[in-house]
Amino acid sequence: MDLMKYYAPIFEKYPEFVTQEQMGEICGICKKTAYTLVYSGKIPYTVETDRLGRTHRIKLTDVLLYLYEKECRQEPDSPYIIEMKSFYEKEFAGFPDLLIVKDIEDMTGFSSTCICNWIGRKLFRTIPLKKGYGIPKCCFIDFLVSPYYRSIKNKTPLQKNHLKAFEKWWREKGGETIHGPERPL
Repeated sequence: MDLMKYYAPIFEKYPEFVTQEQMGEICGICKKTAYTLVYSGKIPYTVETDRLGRTHRIKLTDVLLYLYEKECRQEPDSPYIIEMKSFYEKEFAGFPDLLIVKDIEDMTGFSSTCICNWIGRKLFRTIPLKKGYGIPKCCFIDFLVSPYYRSIKNKTPLQKNHLKAFEKWWREKGGETIHGPERPL
């Protein structure tokens, strides 16, 4: 992953190590949220003590890596996304090739209202039926690996379980973990 490709202006503007205030500017968050991210261990830091006091040194690359993960910017042809797609294909092999809203409820744990909102916003391809919609399973799996679905803030327990199972499966296959041991989902 080349962070320079996505965040070139930030690399030019900020030094190699940034403060919590600068981290807040980069991520578009307040100082308190930056403080929470640093102290929860989601973003590593070092403490530098000098005669004037203590300061936290945060690597710019760590901040940008956090931002990259938060924005779910993995490329569609990256090994991580390809493996996630094959994981979902194996996970949902028992479902029919043409899904209905009830099937998607069972797969994701989201309500029918939420799923109908996704359909209304055309987030995945649908086929109109006499009653409701039919969703091709391949199109829905593409939606499951999309940045939109992976960055939903209020995840259902089923969605959390799928993401945790995938991370475990990804690590077992020898893939480099996105979150790391100190960075939980």
